[in-house]
Amino acid sequence: MAENVDPQATSGPSIDVAQFHSRASKLIAQIKKHQKEATDSFGEGEEWSVSMMKGSTDEANPYIKGTVLHLYLFGYELPDTLTLLSSSSTVTILTTKKKIEFLSSLNSNKPKNSNINVNFVTKNKADSNAQNFKDLAEKVKGGKIGTVDPKMKESGSFAEGWLAALKDASVASVDVSKTVSLSMAVKEDSEYDILKKAAVLTNKIFKLSFIPKMEEIIDAGKSVSHEKISEEVNSAIEDPSKIKLKVPVDDVEACYFPIIQSGGDYSLKVSATSKPSKMKFDVIIASIGARYQSYCASMTRTYFVDPPKKVTGTYETLIDVQNACLDVMKPGNPLSGVRKAAVQHLKSAKREDLIPCLPKNLGFAMGLDYRDSDLILNDKNATLFRANMVFNLTVGFENVPLTDADKTELSSKAEVKNLDKFSCAIGDTYRVLAIDIESGGNNLPELYTKATKQGGDVVYTINEKGDDSDDDDSDESGDGDSDSDDSAAKAKGTMNVDGKRASSRLKTIKDSNVDAVESAIERAKIQADLLKKKNETRLREIARKNQKGGDADEEEEAQELKTYNKGEDMPSNVLPNQVKVDMATECVILPISGNPVPFHISTIKNVVMPEPDRATYLRINFHSAGVTLGKDVPANVVKLIEKHSPFATFIKELTFRSLDKNNLTSAYRQISELRKRVRQREQKEAEESNLVEQEKLVRMKEGKVPRLSDLTMRPALGKGRKTIGQLEAHENGLRFRSNKGDTLDIIYNNIKNCLFQPCEKELMVIVHFNLKNPIMIGSKKHENVQFYTEVVEASEQVDGNRRSMYDPDEMDQEQRERQLRKRLNEAFQGFCKKVELVSGKYGNKKEFDIPYRDLAFTGTPNKEMCTIQPTLNCLVNLTETPFFVVDLEKVDHVHFERITFSSKAFDVIIILKDFTKQPMRIDMIANADKDGLQSWLTDMEIPYTEAPMSLNWKQIMAEVVQDDRFYEDTEVDEVTPKPAGWSFLAEEDEGAGAGDEEEEDESEFSEEEGEESEEVSDASDSDGFDEEDSEESDFDGDEELEEEGMDWDEMEKEAAISDKKRARDQAEMERSERQGGGNKKKRR
Repeated sequence: MAENVDPQATSGPSIDVAQFHSRASKLIAQIKKHQKEATDSFGEGEEWSVSMMKGSTDEANPYIKGTVLHLYLFGYELPDTLTLLSSSSTVTILTTKKKIEFLSSLNSNKPKNSNINVNFVTKNKADSNAQNFKDLAEKVKGGKIGTVDPKMKESGSFAEGWLAALKDASVASVDVSKTVSLSMAVKEDSEYDILKKAAVLTNKIFKLSFIPKMEEIIDAGKSVSHEKISEEVNSAIEDPSKIKLKVPVDDVEACYFPIIQSGGDYSLKVSATSKPSKMKFDVIIASIGARYQSYCASMTRTYFVDPPKKVTGTYETLIDVQNACLDVMKPGNPLSGVRKAAVQHLKSAKREDLIPCLPKNLGFAMGLDYRDSDLILNDKNATLFRANMVFNLTVGFENVPLTDADKTELSSKAEVKNLDKFSCAIGDTYRVLAIDIESGGNNLPELYTKATKQGGDVVYTINEKGDDSDDDDSDESGDGDSDSDDSAAKAKGTMNVDGKRASSRLKTIKDSNVDAVESAIERAKIQADLLKKKNETRLREIARKNQKGGDADEEEEAQELKTYNKGEDMPSNVLPNQVKVDMATECVILPISGNPVPFHISTIKNVVMPEPDRATYLRINFHSAGVTLGKDVPANVVKLIEKHSPFATFIKELTFRSLDKNNLTSAYRQISELRKRVRQREQKEAEESNLVEQEKLVRMKEGKVPRLSDLTMRPALGKGRKTIGQLEAHENGLRFRSNKGDTLDIIYNNIKNCLFQPCEKELMVIVHFNLKNPIMIGSKKHENVQFYTEVVEASEQVDGNRRSMYDPDEMDQEQRERQLRKRLNEAFQGFCKKVELVSGKYGNKKEFDIPYRDLAFTGTPNKEMCTIQPTLNCLVNLTETPFFVVDLEKVDHVHFERITFSSKAFDVIIILKDFTKQPMRIDMIANADKDGLQSWLTDMEIPYTEAPMSLNWKQIMAEVVQDDRFYEDTEVDEVTPKPAGWSFLAEEDEGAGAGDEEEEDESEFSEEEGEESEEVSDASDSDGFDEEDSEESDFDGDEELEEEGMDWDEMEKEAAISDKKRARDQAEMERSERQGGGNKKKRR
């Protein structure tokens, strides 16, 4: 959250100069546009200024327009500061000297393409700024002054002095708040990320704070007030560490004090509050909003305890109403259409009785301002939706009547029986998406707050009607001792249905298992929608690509090989009975029937000199049809063989014999050398084939160049094993200069992802760049470049002296290491911030991602086990080499293999959108990390499937590449159904699961069947019954132990041996499954 104190008080905060100039220019342009369209009272061509006054800090009202605009432009609240935006693209700021020093970079680092000029005026305490206010009022006297706060909510003597000066100068004022609201309502890309984080935080507060608290109160039958619950939820928002969320406390706060309502006393207004009354177990409405870095997200949910059918039916209608409202939230539609759509749906559903219960306002635009009063979703607002606006849509029914007839099916203990009216509401934060022509314009707003709201997930049943008679009987038989019975039951613990006591540990395990199952079910629902949306999205992407690409993707034709245009071009020293190598034309001239015949070197497969006898032999093997062509065969030769193989005759080999070994030995050596040169040249051409020419680096000439020294670069620059140097940030890129004078330039436009990994539980602090297009480093091309510093002492004394645990030298060493880590982290982080500022200043803004260590897991992406961490845009391991960096934008699907109850680890296959590339994989991930990884993929909207078997991905990808209808749900005849996209992987999982169930059913055989199967297995050599045999032998062994009368020690020893044997067999089976390539399941 942006601070409302003097930002100069600490050295940490800095202003985003590029963002200020961009947003100030956007605001002025928007006002000019409305001035031209005569939607405001500014006359066309008339001079004007817009006043943004920030008075004294008012924590009770954080959404004053002046405060919101300060956050929008500066990123901070600057108390007692006046900002004027004029029609001449000038921004005048009246504030203190310290704040002017803080804001001075607005001029010194001004972007080249900005037309905004910033003037500063220093506050004068001597006359309480009377002369400053008078001078500024005189400047705007010729035109009009636009105000963003027409109700004058700003407080303090500073704000009052400015208003008095405008009044004395008789400056006419114009309300431009709506124009400013429209400009701020259309969000930028950087704002989406912050809003999503605010929404995720709101989701987590519901899931980890409010819902567990509510369920605890209901389960225990506690009596807790609404205010008390709101205080606990608000405390979790203000300090997310209480619910084990690692979010900076300074970045978060509540949008409003959480609103919890129940017991029939409901209000669906924004101004509603939590009452001091106790929460009732009937209909519970909760509204919670969180701010992250000053951006707001809000969500409302309704929970039902023992609801009658009328209540649940009304709630289902409410969900349908929300969907009807979303259908009209599209660019070009008026805001008033939302409530009209809700009313129309109720009429078409024949629920006119609910129309009077529908609130007049169904939501509002939000962002830095929680509730923008100019963009309300009501019947009268004619403002049009625009793409990239963010709204809170809250639909509900207030005070719906509930008669005694509606409650007849309820238990007498149900507290809903006490209600004669109820309310329900659903509220979510949405982003309005641009109209997609290819989807028919049917794209709905993007949902940010994704907590479940389906009827089955928000209904709790604690009192069945059939329980009443049982309770009455127990009361009568208890003879008034029910209280003592209850206390005794509580002392003994939880009782199972069979009368047995359940321990608290088992209850905890059960609860955690229930939570895991519910989370898995919720993920499965979301994944089904994601898979469907992904198929539709990929179909549109492929259609656009095909439309743009045209015939560009057609395969190039084979080029015929040429050695000489005519016979006279051959070397003059060619003899009719000798082998000659022409290095210039890259051909070998061979004598055939006394005639010299040239062969291009690319047609030769290899050359061999067999053991000589009296003569010397030279055998030359050629590439030919009918044999498997290896990877080292030139692509053009492969095409030539495919082109001519149907009708041409190929020479497979030629052998030459000579009594004089000199010629053949020399030819062998020259052919081998020529083949080596050509192969190296072709490899280099292949390496450089997809290289994109980079623009030249423009060095920074103004100001101090951000620099980070004593860095080691990976991969190494040059021939040395280690490259050490310094990294500099310039106008359009970065330059690394080694201590030996070598340089490497990385252009901002070519950087896809910037990553910063601090040295937390690591031995190095890292800055890593993942590139869009590979660059040549040495003789190889690379898509990842890294710079790091190791966190170790330059030297360490090693002696034979023992040290105690309280040795001061050792404690000093640990302290020095901690200080070194802190110093390096701060240096690298400071450099990253400077790179962000420099790149933004020159129009190529880059942002650094930091890996989420709390979501890390171990796996084997290459050959070694390592720690893999997700970031906002990637999945990475930056410590080990080769680097493992997966750009999530390039990921099409993720598949989990070896998901079984018996295995302790599983594998993850990451399928890329480019089907010509083989999938990336991470092996041997512990089962404990599966739920966390799948939850993260779901949050990132990446679909996944899982199966118990390993698949032959090389064969699958070969089929997928050739399938033009892969994402279609029908075959070529457009009638026969087929799985769309990667959904066939989920079907294989279901098939495998059904097979496992059948095997388990068959394994539960009787004793007679067991004896018959044992006889069959004795007569058969099949290995398929090994598992059944081992189970039977264990069973028989137990019987023998009982017959022999073994004591407990012997029985435990035998059991331990049996467990080890079974674990060995299981490990052997898993290893054979991983290594067996031929029996792997194929795609259907």
